[in-house]
Amino acid sequence: MQKALIIESNGSGKEKLDALLADGWEVVSITANHGKSYNDFLIILDKE
Repeated sequence: MQKALIIESNGSGKEKLDALLADGWEVVSITANHGKSYNDFLIILDKE
């Protein structure tokens, strides 16, 4: 099973990422999205 999560440049979403990692999810991909005034990251997680 996979999930996608966006971490915003202001740190929004980091708590959810930490919770998923603690629950056994693993990061399989990180893609940066560089905008004019922001830097977001699309994170793909996987759990068997």
